[in-house]
Amino acid sequence: MKLGVIGSPIEHSKSPEIHTNFADQFDLELVFEKYLVSKNECLEWVKSFFESGGLGLSVTLPLKEVVLEIADDISLRAKQAAAANMLFLKDGKIFADCTDGLGLVTDLKTKDVDIADKKILILGAGGAAKGIVPSLLNENPKQVIVANRTPEKAIQLVAQIQELGGSQMKSSILMPSSLTLDSLENTSFDLVINATSASTSADQNLEVDSSIFKGAAAALDLYYSQTDTKFMQMAKEQSVAKVYDGWGMLVEQAAESFSQWTGFKPDTSGLLESRGA
Repeated sequence: MKLGVIGSPIEHSKSPEIHTNFADQFDLELVFEKYLVSKNECLEWVKSFFESGGLGLSVTLPLKEVVLEIADDISLRAKQAAAANMLFLKDGKIFADCTDGLGLVTDLKTKDVDIADKKILILGAGGAAKGIVPSLLNENPKQVIVANRTPEKAIQLVAQIQELGGSQMKSSILMPSSLTLDSLENTSFDLVINATSASTSADQNLEVDSSIFKGAAAALDLYYSQTDTKFMQMAKEQSVAKVYDGWGMLVEQAAESFSQWTGFKPDTSGLLESRGA
């Protein structure tokens, strides 16, 4: 079984280890490789991969939007996200899906972090945010605010999801905001999620004030890291009780992809426990 993960950069990816763990649970013979693929070569590379016997691909930055161009069939959640994090050769056609949101929701539930009837703040309005918002909305939160330094980008994200998501998405639950202290002043949230790229580089600053954590029960950085990110440090300094990185989400979204590729639903508990989840 030939699988892989594509992106640029790709050296940091833990996908081979995760999927090898899943395959071992079912005694499946699996080849899972990391492939450094640029935007310019992406479509031809993906086509060649599937023509040469590949079954499925995980897709990471900066290719999640590009790969939609080669897909024959796109899931609703991938359409809502305008991005895909997995590709699957199914009946000779390339199917694109986005399992990030489901992975996040599953991870939050495992950690006993409530979503229903809660106020959620999402920092960032890029591809990472797009991938998780629809799934969060399906869990009936009280409100979701997407905050971004460039308000136009947050407005565009909200409008796009509302257009594709049906009546529930058109409610006042989902709102955009500019990422400024003025717009978030006197507002408290139950859950704060970092979907910006600030944690991916030590050179990037997380341009938010610690007041966003006021009253929050939980905070989660979508970026997975062996050490606390700046976002996680800020949350802990503000005495947020539950603070996590994105390892659990990574494992759970991978489990959903693996299930679609192979028909087997893996047990994620061992991988989660290895990181103290």
